[in-house]
Amino acid sequence: MVVLFMPSMASPHTPSVSSPGGSMSKDYPFDVQPAIHVLVVQDDCSRRTIVLDEANYSIGRDPRNKIVLSSKKVSRFHATLLRRTDTKNRTYSYWLLDGDLQGNRSTNGIFINDKRCLVQELKHEDVINFGLDVQAVYYILHSPEQLQILQSGDFVKPAELESTSSVAPVAARQKKEILEKSPRKTVVATEGYVEEAGVALSTSPTPNVDLAKLASFPELSPNPIFELDYQGNITYLNPAAISKFPELKNNPPVDSHPLLMGLLRNVDGTQGKNNKLFVREVQIKDQVFEQYVHYLPERKLIRSYIFEYTKRKALETQLQETEERYRLFISQTRDGILLVDAQNKKILEANQAMADLLGYSLEELFSLKLYDLVDSTTTVLDKQIELILSGPKEKNFLREFVYKGKNKLPVNLETSVSWLSYGDQILILFTIYPPHKQNQQQTYIQKDSLYDLETGLPTRQLFLEQLKTAIANSRRQKGLLSVIFLELEILEEGRDTLNYSLKSKVLEGVGKRLRACLREGDVVCHWEGPIFACLLPQIRTARDAGRVSNRLLEALKPPFFLDHQHIYTKVFIGIAVRENEEETLQSLIQQAQTALQKSKEAGGNNYKFADVSRQTEIDRFLRLERLLSYALERGEFRLYYQPQLSTALSEITGVEALLRWQHPDLGLISAEQFLPMAEETGLIVPIGEWVIENACQQRRLWQQEGYLQNQPICINISSQQLQQRNFVQKLQVILEKLDFHPQWLELEIQEETIEKASEEIVLTLEKLRDLGVRLALDDFGTSDVSLGYLKRFPFATVKIDRPVIKTILTQPQEKALVSAIMAFSRGLENVRVIAEGVEDKTQLEELIKLGCTEIQGNWLTPPLNPEEMTAFLHSHQQAQ
Repeated sequence: MVVLFMPSMASPHTPSVSSPGGSMSKDYPFDVQPAIHVLVVQDDCSRRTIVLDEANYSIGRDPRNKIVLSSKKVSRFHATLLRRTDTKNRTYSYWLLDGDLQGNRSTNGIFINDKRCLVQELKHEDVINFGLDVQAVYYILHSPEQLQILQSGDFVKPAELESTSSVAPVAARQKKEILEKSPRKTVVATEGYVEEAGVALSTSPTPNVDLAKLASFPELSPNPIFELDYQGNITYLNPAAISKFPELKNNPPVDSHPLLMGLLRNVDGTQGKNNKLFVREVQIKDQVFEQYVHYLPERKLIRSYIFEYTKRKALETQLQETEERYRLFISQTRDGILLVDAQNKKILEANQAMADLLGYSLEELFSLKLYDLVDSTTTVLDKQIELILSGPKEKNFLREFVYKGKNKLPVNLETSVSWLSYGDQILILFTIYPPHKQNQQQTYIQKDSLYDLETGLPTRQLFLEQLKTAIANSRRQKGLLSVIFLELEILEEGRDTLNYSLKSKVLEGVGKRLRACLREGDVVCHWEGPIFACLLPQIRTARDAGRVSNRLLEALKPPFFLDHQHIYTKVFIGIAVRENEEETLQSLIQQAQTALQKSKEAGGNNYKFADVSRQTEIDRFLRLERLLSYALERGEFRLYYQPQLSTALSEITGVEALLRWQHPDLGLISAEQFLPMAEETGLIVPIGEWVIENACQQRRLWQQEGYLQNQPICINISSQQLQQRNFVQKLQVILEKLDFHPQWLELEIQEETIEKASEEIVLTLEKLRDLGVRLALDDFGTSDVSLGYLKRFPFATVKIDRPVIKTILTQPQEKALVSAIMAFSRGLENVRVIAEGVEDKTQLEELIKLGCTEIQGNWLTPPLNPEEMTAFLHSHQQAQ
């Protein structure tokens, strides 16, 4: 990818464009231009410049992503862009995460400046690689001119451009379409070549070049662009400007339209003479726009670029309101608050309650250091701070510090101390309780506060706002979300001994445990009293909500140990899942509360869904999932075996190992019932390693007993196993440990895995071939995989799928398919073809007519346990 050379840019937080005269005026109210965050994405087929203005972007191959990448080497949900707001500086930046917000990582990872990372804040001109062949560059811009330079390089390669000979016709056709689609009143006079859309070009020597330039950016730009001459006449409007502001086509007086007002006043000033560019904010009805005004004195023109600013303006207002609420909360709480720089001990933040406790004014506190307020030597205080900083981040340490009031008298005050990091700065938070506060604790919270002082969690008000946003996102993305209500009950033996302080600490502890169970992006709030609410804004299925609820129950099982006593609790959980467009915020809350009541009626320490039928289905699935996670360590898996024979039934050509789950209560469970679950949870990888090692060990025992010589043991392999980077190395370790020759092992790969094979899987197959392991194409004939794949991949065996064999006697096309496979395989060296699922003699006879030489199926024998298979091998050997 070619990275454009960009002009030198300031820090994203540094103003770079000033209003006329360097100060604010009536016409130009803003003297700072906000940063423009841009992602330029390029692959073989296209290059796109994406202006980032939303809170998050999902990136991947799936069309439901906000940024869709077309490469097959990119995961369906490969990465996520998150906007992080710096409230203090009123700026924001973007962070890039590997995978989605449910914690699922991508297959091929993300690389930023050639270094693999899981999460990283993006900096200007960071180069990002998604998978292997999609590259992106992140920019922080400060002028529309810089954005134009980036956008001018965008392209989408149509099918016609794949042939060099088609470039000229396509360019001509595109130019014609641009002129035909532009309204007849679109005025174009920027270069003197075109007077009106559809009018012939002038005699200028380079009209086509300039028309191409014009068509490449202004005419195709989604943002309005117009030009005004120094006499106040509109000389150019692009289609976006005509669509957004149709009134400008009539060339209204400059003092009658907000976008034109004040522009001519600066023609004779510095702006009109020195090619100046500045930005101002314009409000038209309920919409807010950023207008970038560029004076071009050599052509006596004023060019304007218009960007809708309504969303960003709302964000600025929201940030300002949040900051004001934060200040209001800090000022109103009765607890003293101190925020201290850990390095130099300077007071960074304090509230009036702190000033009142020690007799200082707020202005005096901000001029002091912690050493001035604590009655202790510098050395002792430094050691106490070091001890706190060595503990976990954000853990509250309760201490009793002796403070020095302004009158120099000592004051003993109970203090909660925690520390946190903010950028490169370490901050220490002191919460100082007034005298006797511990005996009559109360929570002082303003009505419009965002966070509950008692638990540190968001309030109901903030939760409802975030739920409203999540519902809007789910409508747009066609996704699911879940609301979970949780109620806590302190058991009777501890209820009477708890004072208000201890009950508050229990609620605080519950809040911490709940936060630890949820993913980043999930929300938990203190609803009221002993009730908490959780929001899962993105879930794949309703089962995800059940999994999270199980985690919450497990997290709240252990008792709370406070004031030398164990406090036990009971938990009730109600779950609502939004799947239908009709479901509103109120209906979701009502469903979750109804489900919570069902949990209470059932006795507690459980979760209930609002939908009873879903409850049964998910309970069964999650129970199996939980049991499956313990099956391997409890030794519940078994291997069964089925022989492969020649059609003459005279020779055993191989043995396939088949996995079963022998559960003590549920009995024998077939692989079809639990392998999809193992794939979903990732357990397929350790289970697969167990199958390979045990099957190879059993085959070696049969060889030592004289039953098998060169016949392979055949084992099914999932695509997840093949995608493991160290799969071949792990397999080699197992073979060396068992002294097992690689040619005795045949790995069966499903047809759909080959159909969607990534470069990593192809490379793994080549490594397996080089190692000497045999490869088999399983389930052949059920999809659109070409016979040509048999030439491309190193397969030693092709297994015709059961459905094909089942209908071979009744479906002529299936018979023709088998005939074609047999004819094709005869042209390949050392490739054997096995018909799977042979159930009766008539199928065998038909296969023999078609030239098939090997079969497998229940007509020979159903899958056998190791002892039964040994007996089968023995009897077959005796019969020869």
